[in-house]
Amino acid sequence: MKIPYWKKRLEERLKHFLDSFEPKILQEAISYYPLQGGKRIRPLLVCAVADAYGGDLDDAITVGCAIELIHNYSLIHDDLPSMDNDYYRRGKPACHVVYGEDIALLAGDALLTLAFEILSDRKNFKTLDSERLLRIINLISLKAGAKGMVGGQAMDIKRIGSLEEISIKKTAQLFSACFVAGGIVAYREELVPQLEKVGISFGLLFQMCDDYKDKDGFYLELGQELKSAIESKKEELISRLRALNLFTEEMQELLGYFL
Repeated sequence: MKIPYWKKRLEERLKHFLDSFEPKILQEAISYYPLQGGKRIRPLLVCAVADAYGGDLDDAITVGCAIELIHNYSLIHDDLPSMDNDYYRRGKPACHVVYGEDIALLAGDALLTLAFEILSDRKNFKTLDSERLLRIINLISLKAGAKGMVGGQAMDIKRIGSLEEISIKKTAQLFSACFVAGGIVAYREELVPQLEKVGISFGLLFQMCDDYKDKDGFYLELGQELKSAIESKKEELISRLRALNLFTEEMQELLGYFL
């Protein structure tokens, strides 16, 4: 099985990137969420797509780590009193509860900028040239910024747009980045439009399942009808994955994380 091996390598690489920051309190706050473990579904998706197309695993892991750091920065900021005001994350006290709102805010900022420090350093990669790294940086900037995740956050806070529109920006765009980045790692840029679409479908299905479990979001809008909507979205996603030769054993295992 490849997933446990990929995950082990991801954990090792994350620890490497999160080592040796000063002052110590910032080091601890920066590492607090990323090193708590978890499913690592986003970086594993980068690996799964790159592996399916013959891309370099080490480069996929490095790109995946950058996306995972961005995901964790967003969690730190989400939990802040000015945002969702959550006191717990993954069963542990939230970052701002442990380190204070000021340091938590800075830890999130540091994780976001660290992601791009990693991606912009050619020495971190084996096979990716500068042109492809620039494409990945541009991709992730768009998907994580005002046109993607951050824009979705603002829409959610101010209740702008439909739930699907919010979910596409807030959640699905970063999943889309994982699929596209995996394709770029494997030098399959001709597949970018299709990978972007399948990533959006994956992200929406993920959010719908999460909402069904938490009885929130799509569940509040659709009730038990959400089950049939999930089944329909699942079939649509599987069809798209098959068309791209991505319905691999590893992809099926990642789908099993939330289905």
